[in-house]
Amino acid sequence: MRNQLLLPLFFASFFLNAQNKNIPTDNHLVTELDKIVQKEASVYMENPARVGLSIGIIKDGKSYFYNYGTTEKGKPGLPTSKSVYEIASITKTFTGTLLAHALVDKKIKLDDDIRRYLAGDYPNLEFEKHPITIGNLTNHSSGLPQFLPDQSETFKQPADSIPFLLSDFYKDYSRKKFSEDLHQATIDFIPGTEFKYSNTGAQIAGDILEKVYHKSYEKLISEYITKPLKMNQTIIGTDSAELLTGYNEKGRVMPRNITSIMAPAGGIYSTTGDLVQYIQYHLDKNNTYVQFSHTPVVKGEGDQIGLFWKIHTCEDGTQIIYHTGGTFGFSSVLQIYPSKNMGVIILSNESDRSSQGKLQDIAENIIKNSSKN
Repeated sequence: MRNQLLLPLFFASFFLNAQNKNIPTDNHLVTELDKIVQKEASVYMENPARVGLSIGIIKDGKSYFYNYGTTEKGKPGLPTSKSVYEIASITKTFTGTLLAHALVDKKIKLDDDIRRYLAGDYPNLEFEKHPITIGNLTNHSSGLPQFLPDQSETFKQPADSIPFLLSDFYKDYSRKKFSEDLHQATIDFIPGTEFKYSNTGAQIAGDILEKVYHKSYEKLISEYITKPLKMNQTIIGTDSAELLTGYNEKGRVMPRNITSIMAPAGGIYSTTGDLVQYIQYHLDKNNTYVQFSHTPVVKGEGDQIGLFWKIHTCEDGTQIIYHTGGTFGFSSVLQIYPSKNMGVIILSNESDRSSQGKLQDIAENIIKNSSKN
């Protein structure tokens, strides 16, 4: 009897490896969703630069997890739904969710001048007497630079050196220094009239939240998001935190993203297991905070932005609420489809110029093809 059972298991294993082209995975290739994910993930993982890939899907309240590759290049060790990745700018949606709480609870208003919450005078944070508002921070129309201080010269250095130069620079970068640099920032258009992606704006949003709640950003994340949602592995990144190794496209190990002062802009570590819980929360159409965070700050044509959430309306009217993330060693995408009661989170411990876009393609193809079944 035992040998009879081993035979079909052998063929199942052989079939799995053949389908994966020797890419390790826990995908059992049983359901249609399994096969859809397999097709998309296999193409992505064929690139020799790829290392590990974790996919979480939630549909009608049920979760599905798929993992590929390895946690560390050159060593066996399949990632799991509990493997911890940097989620980079997906962190901004956590900041946006906290802002929704502050707005609904009337702690702040979208049209508040941000200087109301900053210590000291900042005559530079306006253009032609038009101040930067909290709303301008959330949809990247503040005119603030991407980084403080300006890092344009750093990005002109050899590509392989940039992650290490930035990591060394921000290692000891303090709030006091940020405040000094903010006094030197210049705005060259009326806030609210142009798009200019700004990590600085998200940092300030985090500072405002800390001021109005008299609690640290880390404490607010725990109190309002991770603790109630039981997202036990979602944390602000630290040196000692458990984290997969991140790589660039050349296979070089990248430094961790652990700048605490930039936490509201991109400092969270998380897992697919936790993030499907987060997606489920953001699928709740009856949750006032959720709906507020998804509401465009300025209504208009084409793609829009809510409280840091990006909002895309497809030709058929389907709405996608999403954000991507990328550090020098990690890529990620989180996409929510409210009308389909479905969402996808994809995390990778390798980053290159094309990885975020390709992860978005995977998410969109999974949703599109699974909707046909």
